[in-house]
Amino acid sequence: MLRLNGNAKKQNNRKVGKGGLVPVALLALQCCVAGILMLAAPALQAQDLSSSQVQAGQEDPHPEDGFLILQTNVHPPYQELQNGTLSGFSVSILDCVFDRLDVGYGLAIAPRQRNREMVRTGKADGFFLARISEEMDAYAVATNPLALEKWVWVSSSGKSNDPRIMRPPKPGDFSTVGAILGSNEAEWLEETAYEDVARVPSIASLVSQVATGRVDYALVDKHSFEIARKELGLTADKFLVQFERYAPLVVYLSKQYVAEFPEMLEQLNAVLQFCETRPMRLEPWERSAIERVQLPVVHQFARSPELLARVQRLLDEAESPSEEKKRLKDVVWAEMARKGEKSKTANKILENELSEHLRMFQANKGEQIAEAFIFDVHGQIIGMSRLTSDFDQSDEPQFQMIESINRDQVLITDILFDASTRAFLSQITVPIIDPDSGQTLAALTVGLNVSAALRPES
Repeated sequence: MLRLNGNAKKQNNRKVGKGGLVPVALLALQCCVAGILMLAAPALQAQDLSSSQVQAGQEDPHPEDGFLILQTNVHPPYQELQNGTLSGFSVSILDCVFDRLDVGYGLAIAPRQRNREMVRTGKADGFFLARISEEMDAYAVATNPLALEKWVWVSSSGKSNDPRIMRPPKPGDFSTVGAILGSNEAEWLEETAYEDVARVPSIASLVSQVATGRVDYALVDKHSFEIARKELGLTADKFLVQFERYAPLVVYLSKQYVAEFPEMLEQLNAVLQFCETRPMRLEPWERSAIERVQLPVVHQFARSPELLARVQRLLDEAESPSEEKKRLKDVVWAEMARKGEKSKTANKILENELSEHLRMFQANKGEQIAEAFIFDVHGQIIGMSRLTSDFDQSDEPQFQMIESINRDQVLITDILFDASTRAFLSQITVPIIDPDSGQTLAALTVGLNVSAALRPES
């Protein structure tokens, strides 16, 4: 199956596909794209369509506007087939991205291993969703992440008396480990020296084999596992689920395509931040881990005499801003930040002693912290470890900390990709309170890199 999005109307005179492929529907979508052209072969299943057929029929695979073919596979809830139409979370993001760029793109479905090989050999322009890997980096370039998978080890609760099952497996253990054939998880298991991995063709089959005891452990995305478990009619108490790691998922564009359209990757990443609107909710154990391990560190830093002294000095020197002046600073700041540049206001803040103190704090905590910044009671950034995406925080949820007179109050956000740090963050915000007067001086926000901070070894 090939699906054309974005500038499909501009491309409808292009020959696409062989073997009896005919257009069966043209749908106008007011909410996201100008149109979708569905092409299907009655005698073929969607996954049987090879990209070589698609490529062979293209007289001009790369028109001036950068039209491209992306390979993918069915992987609910990210990519799923519903009544012959490819949809899902990642597809909706790509619809948004290419619509904003006014670039047409096509989607072709094939098994994951074939997709990667087609990108490597130049028969496709890109492939999604993929984890970032050195092997793919050799022949393709990764975009910013579209999604964050939560990988878990799934085992049968019926074997809970087996001491091996009560902890995640390690390479060399005498346990049967399974993963979906050609999946990101299977690749990672191979790279990390797990031996004799059982590669199962589908997640439904894999979950069934765990339930019946044929596989001791399966490494899967938790969201996908829950969908498969429910579809199989299996209850949650039949399984033991243990967290392994987070895996950012990207689109890989072939180096050949990037060389032909060198600005496309930067433009795609720039608009991607406006199309990612669904955060990953923190599970109770994740929030508990943050509150138990990271929050005390943030509170201690916010109350430290060294931080308080620097904040107070800056506030004593500052002038009360007008709303218009603050707005203009924010507009210039945000516009330049999107280009990777710094405004005069941003440069001045980055050079002050508070920002230097925040950089030292971040460096001391290693990769677990991606950023730290402080804003005053007007919402203005007064110190930051690195450039933030905007200057005015008064329209952000964390601004409510300014109104707090409770030194123990905290706001912990759900997980969302932050383009400025290129990491998946959960932000911790606490008020900075004058210990003598009890007055709230400012607020401290720390961006926690969940991929590092919530790993089991952390």
